[in-house]
Amino acid sequence: MTAETIENTTKLFKFSFPTCTNEDVLFKLEVPVLIPHDGSTRELVQRVLNMFHIPVYLEEELNEKLAEFVSKETKTFHDERDAALISQLKNSELNVDGIVKNWEKLFKDNVVEFAEQKGTSDEEVFAAAYHKLVHSPALETILQVENSYAKTVMNTLKNRDEDIKKLTQRQTEEMEEKVRLLNTSTTEEEINALAAAHFEAQSVVAGRWGSQLDALAQAQRAHHRRWLMATLEEYQTTSALNTPSNSPLATFSADSPLYSPAPAPTPGGPRLEESFTIHLGSQLKQTHNIRIVAADPLDLCRVDNLDNGTAASRRLQTSLALYSSELAAVVLLCDSPPPRLAPPTTLLAAAAQAATEHHFADVDAQLRLVAERVKGPVEKRNSQRFKEQAENANRGNGSGVAPPRPRSKRNLQTGDVFVTKHSNLADVHVVFHLIVDDSSLRSGDITSRHPAILGLRNILKAACSNDVTSISLPLLLRHEHSEEMTLAWCMRRAELVLKCVKGFVLEAAGWGGAELQTLHFLLPPDTRADLFTALAHQLPNIFRLSNPVKGKPPSAATRADEGR
Repeated sequence: MTAETIENTTKLFKFSFPTCTNEDVLFKLEVPVLIPHDGSTRELVQRVLNMFHIPVYLEEELNEKLAEFVSKETKTFHDERDAALISQLKNSELNVDGIVKNWEKLFKDNVVEFAEQKGTSDEEVFAAAYHKLVHSPALETILQVENSYAKTVMNTLKNRDEDIKKLTQRQTEEMEEKVRLLNTSTTEEEINALAAAHFEAQSVVAGRWGSQLDALAQAQRAHHRRWLMATLEEYQTTSALNTPSNSPLATFSADSPLYSPAPAPTPGGPRLEESFTIHLGSQLKQTHNIRIVAADPLDLCRVDNLDNGTAASRRLQTSLALYSSELAAVVLLCDSPPPRLAPPTTLLAAAAQAATEHHFADVDAQLRLVAERVKGPVEKRNSQRFKEQAENANRGNGSGVAPPRPRSKRNLQTGDVFVTKHSNLADVHVVFHLIVDDSSLRSGDITSRHPAILGLRNILKAACSNDVTSISLPLLLRHEHSEEMTLAWCMRRAELVLKCVKGFVLEAAGWGGAELQTLHFLLPPDTRADLFTALAHQLPNIFRLSNPVKGKPPSAATRADEGR
């Protein structure tokens, strides 16, 4: 016997009431009630009143008595049932496996009946196909296809820039000629009309090239997916990877190498960089790689020369790790959230638009989506802050403090972060855009409670929660050098950031998820050698380095003693 096999029982509800003429004479009512009673006691009372022609003035009393009876009998029923089940469980009379299987069946039936019928989406199928082929001999072919697409896009962008440049130059010459003839044969109205015509011409040209680029991206995206699925089907059926006849690689020479030799280093010399292996934690030590490098964070995103062997190898690693648990990310500082964008976000968008995005939405669509989705949360936060400020002002009204006026702005604030995903950048898959106030970061007196530092904490937490194992972040919270960034200023800022990041990484160990294996600390690309050396020497004072133990060779006397 189980909880499901115990059937409901019927109890007899008794109710008596006096007649209207003689109170000593009682009418006795007996009604069978099913226990547990699933319906409404008031509904049952109405049925009893109508069936037995009971006076309506007894309705409240009858309802009270019936509700009390149902509650008492239901409690008794459950107590007896539970006592019987506990006794059976103690005596090993219950079939626990049967109960579990029965509940499993009921749960599955309920899910099938009421859950949303959702199968594998096209995006998931494409992701699985790409991940399988990119870890097969088809990797070289896939990169060749993507490079050919990227070259087409870059050529189109080059033609667009040349067209706009020629148009701008011609319009500039026309405007200069009109201005030169002002008050002689040209009026201000004609100049204004010419400026309006120039603006309209610029808009038409920009719109035409934008439509052409969108059409090209959509065509390449669709063709790439069809070709990839056809290649996977052929690979599964024949275990061979021959280039389909409709592939853009069909015109390539079989003897041509995928990558050409890398060009010689630039005359500027090698880039300043230094790597360390550190240990974090007192009992359970974690090993991390830290790399300090003087470089522009956008260098991790741009793929300038697709025929360069170094650039091709970077794209190779990015493709292999695209659908894995070892993603790479970079932190970009920006002072204006979408839709009002400014460098370096605009430069990132330009780098992402240099090649077709085959796996995610294009960067413009992602930024528009961010601008739309943050409206509600930002308005809620602003209203909450205004409410708190108003309450504080009301407490201080005795001192003549005026209550603040409500703010309607929807912009993100310092310390907020928005994220974009990419598959067509050089070294990163995820970009964390950290909103900062450049004027406050110019000061060397920021603390660990500064919104930008707290934003870094949120970024590291999000990275650990979403399979990001390698992240690059600005060590000085600046992408460029300025006059106030003296040696002492840089040392204080670097010490603050390193100590905070150390604490955040230790804290991230308890959050679960991926482990931040590699941390890249970026310095402005024009960092002086002496400043770079000082900052590199500061790191061993904050982190515990992993150094090999150096032993001296035994002396002749020691070897003689060991021989005895």
